[in-house]
Formats: sequence, structure tokens, C-alpha cells
Amino acid sequence: MVSWEHFELNEGWNTYLERRIKPAVQKDDRYWDFSALLGWKALSDSIAQFREDHEFTKLMPNLEGKDPDNAFSSVAYEKGFLLLYYLEELVGQDKLEPFIKHYFTTFKFKSVETSEFKKCFYEFFEKNDEPGYLKLVSKVQWHKWLSEPGFPQKPDSDTSLADVCYDLAKKWQSKGDKSGFKPAKSDLSSFSGQQIYVFLEALQDSATPLPAKSVELMGSTYAFEKSKNVEIVSRFYVLALRSRAEKYYDDAALLAGSVGRMRFVRPLYRELLKVKPELAKQTFERHKDFYHPICRGMIEKILVKEMGSGA
Repeated sequence: MVSWEHFELNEGWNTYLERRIKPAVQKDDRYWDFSALLGWKALSDSIAQFREDHEFTKLMPNLEGKDPDNAFSSVAYEKGFLLLYYLEELVGQDKLEPFIKHYFTTFKFKSVETSEFKKCFYEFFEKNDEPGYLKLVSKVQWHKWLSEPGFPQKPDSDTSLADVCYDLAKKWQSKGDKSGFKPAKSDLSSFSGQQIYVFLEALQDSATPLPAKSVELMGSTYAFEKSKNVEIVSRFYVLALRSRAEKYYDDAALLAGSVGRMRFVRPLYRELLKVKPELAKQTFERHKDFYHPICRGMIEKILVKEMGSGA
């Protein structure tokens, strides 16, 4: 990419190609749809963070006079992926495949901006036209995709891999209401790691937090509290903090001080600030030199916003 305005050319392609690979590795085409559903959730969280009409929810935002670090979110990844998904649906995967090879060959070892990508896409189908294809690609609403804020159209997806996650989450939500649900380690025996993420995020998004005792039971039954998978344990601790399960406050702070990726650190600090702000502040002071400057600056902004200028 030439500049940060064109960040989607990096991360949109990365996300699209990763999701093309996963079904082949898993030998299950449903993982394409499942990964897309995970991405839509990440996009929804980012848009909620900024507001739907915010400049930073555009796929190609205007960053003149702005710090690109402030614009960083899943928007470039997920709206970039959705644009490529739309183009695949428009021309068909069998027609997009040779374009992908042509595009990467054309721009290998070069920086590229979005207008060059658009031109490359159009000219490829102009030179390799089959009846109707050039007319199809001429209908792409580039301005809407690149320059309008908020959500693009949500694609239809197979939800079967996600539905079992939501079903288990509902059982936990109804636990204690004479449902007869008795949690067991075997509940997750057929779940992939990503399905566990969806299960935990469904509970995070519940209008009514789980009781602290239920979270503690979950942590021990499913061994989340001993997990070495940061994707799982970070989501579990966010759930625990929202449920005010005091048993996990120190563990959540310890994790926040030992990982550096913003996608894990940001939600942990936000939830810690709601339940034990002094612990959040102490954790940051103890570990601030460990964080990358971008991550450190982001946490400082969260602390100032939630605790005031004295943070």
C-alpha cells in the first residue's frame, strides 16, 4: 500500500485469502461462512466503537491531519474482505481466481493504491471479457464500498457452525431456571477454538450478565481458567469481569500486563476500569514499558477517558 488510507489493500486481501485457505485445511466449506460471521462480529464491534457515521468506519478514510493509529480497527480487515467477497460473488470464484494471480504478479514488490487496484480489476476483465462480464464489473459501486461510512450489505451465510455455539450459550443463560442443564467438559468436545470464541462472545453480549458463580463453574468445568490460548482466556476474563466474578480480577490484570496485542488488551482494560479502576491503573503503571508505543498510547487514552486527567 502507498499510505494508510489504502490499508485495506493489505488487510482485506490477507483476510480474504486466509478464509479461502481455512475450509481447505478443515475440509469443510462451512468454515468460509463461519469465519465471515466472526468477521462481521468484529466489524460490528469496531463500528460501535466509532459510531456508524464516523470517518474511520469508511474502508478508505480521509486521514489528512489525523493520527492513523487512532483509526486502527477491524474495518480495513473486514470491509476489505467483504468487498473482495462481493467481487467473487459478482464474477464467480472461477473467474476471480485468475485475476488474483494477475493482480499479485502485476504489483509484486511494489506499493499500490486503491485506484490502481480498481483499474487493474476493470482492465483484466476488459482484456479477458466473456459475454456479460465487463458489463458486470462496470456496475461495481466503488464509491459506496470505499467512501461511505458504516455497514456494507451483510452476505448470506451458513450459520450451522455458529448455531451450536449460540445454543450452548442459551443453556448457560437459562441455567437455574429449571432447565435441567448440567455443564460438562464434553459440551465442548466437538467445538473448534473459534467456536469457543463465538460461545463466549455470545455470553458477553447478553443483556443480562451471567451470575459470578456460573462463570466460576464454567471456568473450572471447561478449564478456561487454566487455558494457555490467549484467544480463549481473554474472552473468558472479559466475560468474568462483566459478571463481576471477583475471583478473576487479578488474573485478568495479569493477562492484560503480559500480552501486547491491542485486540486483547483494550477490552480487558475497559472491563477492569468498570469493576476495579485502581487495579487497571496499577497494572498499566507496572507494565507500560512492556507495551508497544501505539498500544501504550491507546491504553493511556482509555484511562484518561474513564478516570479523568489524574489517571
